[in-house]
Amino acid sequence: MNYPRHRLIASFFIALVLAGFSAVVTQQMYAQPEALACPRNQTITLRGDQAPPFQGLIVLFADLPVGGGVSDAAGRWQIPLRVNEPPGIYPVEVRLRDNQQLLARMVCYVDVPLPATVVPSPTKIPSPTPTSVPRPTTALPTVPPATRTTTPTGQVTATPQLTITATTTVQTTRTPQSTFTPTPTSGGVPGVKPTPIPAGISVTLEIVAYDPDTSNSLNDEYVTLLSNEENDLTIGGWRIINISRPERPTFVFPNYVLSPETEIHLYTGSGINNLDLGDFYWGRSAPVWQRGDIAQLFDAQGRLVSSYQVP
Repeated sequence: MNYPRHRLIASFFIALVLAGFSAVVTQQMYAQPEALACPRNQTITLRGDQAPPFQGLIVLFADLPVGGGVSDAAGRWQIPLRVNEPPGIYPVEVRLRDNQQLLARMVCYVDVPLPATVVPSPTKIPSPTPTSVPRPTTALPTVPPATRTTTPTGQVTATPQLTITATTTVQTTRTPQSTFTPTPTSGGVPGVKPTPIPAGISVTLEIVAYDPDTSNSLNDEYVTLLSNEENDLTIGGWRIINISRPERPTFVFPNYVLSPETEIHLYTGSGINNLDLGDFYWGRSAPVWQRGDIAQLFDAQGRLVSSYQVP
């Protein structure tokens, strides 16, 4: 059976448009970035394992380069990030330095409560309704850049549009929405991300770990707390936790008032607490900290105050 030439051309363009449209539908599902607690003036560590071996990496915070690192032989990477921005919600990306390939995307909550639940609501593109015309015309797809708006409520909106003119004209709109419901969580519970203190209390953590080559006592290992506040802090019931150990070693402070711009020390070994000097003793029989361990400080309500990674 012989078909007119113009019908063959129209069928070809319809098949081409529908194949491209199917590929767009496949990629239109919404992926929620990982939410990170980023206390101000504290260092956190970004981690991943999908990079090519021994490649230079760059970190973009709110689309500005703020640091970088190098992946290891297995493609794993760890990059420290210290945030000094005002409280808010900021996008963070990790990319290859040479070709800007995206490796990871996160959302940094700077002194803002982390979402307890994230409920993405993806909207798939509806099936097009093709309309045949006697002489099809074609135009290249026009894809304007997506517009992203980030607000303090943590809602991200992306609205790309795709217009194709052939025997079929298709207009697609995708508006994913995420609803964040912050709920206070218990600090130190495995699998539960802590909620930073909304008031942005600033307490600096530093750790001197036990060195078997030079240390003579477990009390050569200690944690320093420095209050950066202008007012007294009552830290009774506050906890320091080594979240990197399976047993999660934990110390709970007794009733104590931490004065502004004052340092106190928590020693790993045995001793008698001296409240006048601000010296506290954990009473452990073995070192608590190793290189790379992460310490987190929680208040009495289980909210994250500060974190620190042993260098």
